[in-house]
Amino acid sequence: MSGKRSRSVVLAGLVVLAALVMLTWTQRWFTITLPDDVAVEVLGSDAAGALAALALSVFALVAALSIASVLVRRILGAVAAAVGVAIVVVSQSTLADPALSSSELVTQSTGISGIDSVRALIVMVEGSMWSYTALIAGALIIVVGLLATISAHRWPTATKKYERATAVVADDPASQWDAQSRGIDPTER
Repeated sequence: MSGKRSRSVVLAGLVVLAALVMLTWTQRWFTITLPDDVAVEVLGSDAAGALAALALSVFALVAALSIASVLVRRILGAVAAAVGVAIVVVSQSTLADPALSSSELVTQSTGISGIDSVRALIVMVEGSMWSYTALIAGALIIVVGLLATISAHRWPTATKKYERATAVVADDPASQWDAQSRGIDPTER
């Protein structure tokens, strides 16, 4: 894969996956049935509140990756993979114990607190695809972050437009004036 293409795949992939994580955060992850057929809908924002911050950090990483040097791109790719790991951990812990992640909502609905009491109160937990979607998106962010780390040296470099030139300026006053306009110190030789 060419450098320009791998850059596009990484940046677009991270944007899409971060948006997907943010979308899962707004959707219903579980429906918890309590006695007397009381149903409590648990959104991703209630069950896994950290996902929004993690998705926003991926968006920030995309912005930084697009302008960074090769070394910084490699570091940011590793950071993106670490954020993906965090998304997987948050999603997996929520899936592993839906009663714990939704105990606050059950307490608000029933007035009963304490995780053991809440677990005893839950009749049934029905999951949705959104919790698994966040888990898969986190795993894909790991892959794309590692791809960024591996392919960073092949990406096109930023233009030199804003870099300071270090050319020696002639003794001509007009060219010294032009050099100052370009940000070159004519006294440095």
